Amino acid sequence: MATLKDIADATGFSVATVSRVLNHDHSFNVSEKTRQKVLAAAERLNYVTLRKRHRSLHEDGKATGDKNKLKIGLAYWYSTADEVIDSHYLSIRSAIEEYFEATDVELKVFYLHEKKYDEIKQEKLDGLIALGKYSDNEIALLHELNANFVLVDCNSDHPEIDVVMVDLKVATKGVIDYLYEAGVASIGFIGGIESTLGGEIIEDTRFKTFAKHEKADEEAIYLGRLTADSGYEIMTNIIKAGNIKPAYIVATDAIAIGCLKALNEHKINIPDEVAVVSYNNIPLSEYTVPALSTVDLNTHHLGTTAAETMFERIKNRRTLGKKIFIPTQLIKRETTM
Repeated sequence: MATLKDIADATGFSVATVSRVLNHDHSFNVSEKTRQKVLAAAERLNYVTLRKRHRSLHEDGKATGDKNKLKIGLAYWYSTADEVIDSHYLSIRSAIEEYFEATDVELKVFYLHEKKYDEIKQEKLDGLIALGKYSDNEIALLHELNANFVLVDCNSDHPEIDVVMVDLKVATKGVIDYLYEAGVASIGFIGGIESTLGGEIIEDTRFKTFAKHEKADEEAIYLGRLTADSGYEIMTNIIKAGNIKPAYIVATDAIAIGCLKALNEHKINIPDEVAVVSYNNIPLSEYTVPALSTVDLNTHHLGTTAAETMFERIKNRRTLGKKIFIPTQLIKRETTM
């Protein structure tokens, strides 16, 4: 069965453009030529829309025991204020919401920073998706609330839980190799400290991978907050101390934007004097000065894959978990060229 990516490959357009055309998004400004090219490719490849693809799941009643539409819960650890600072989780959440809206599924979002777990228990859900960073205890508690459980952007070795995430270890090794192959003599790392809702510190795979690298310099590792302000503060202190490295791997685009501001203010040439690579590929990263090189974590694909995994799990009554790794892509822009 053809996928959105198949159509994107056939037309040369992005998956996002193809998706919005096929879902008849009238707010999307696209030429009629582009629209017709996408529709023609979809017909040629026998693409079936999400709504039609999963209609039988609602109609045969096998998944829920009746003919009512599915009701899926989304446990979410971020607040809307957090999303303003870093749009990483917003992008994943939006993809999940768009997918279920297109398939006529009722989605109930639970903002766990302000709601208790018993509110999820009170709902009669067909499945539960948890998006964010959770401790083992929090994951076990959420799984107890619903056996059809999909964990997104967080790891678990529980044999009955589905996990959809990116392989940050592979991505980070790729960034390190890219910088050294480009002739960089040494690399620094700037990251942020995250914790679960219960206050348990999360080990950042990017930091761990960098710290274990044979050429890693422990004195060139800086950890602050996951904000642009923190990145600005850290980089300013590095510059004032005279300890600047020729390249930095930065944990998020938000932190990197603050780093770039500090470098620009001190008239340090980017990338000739200092190269910067970060993660997330938020929309703003293309418009920083200079444009930011960043690892695209394919957040939209993370979200849609989580939703598809939930559909498959319910339809097949699967109880054994699966772990799905979404590929990443290094977007090379002006901060490393």
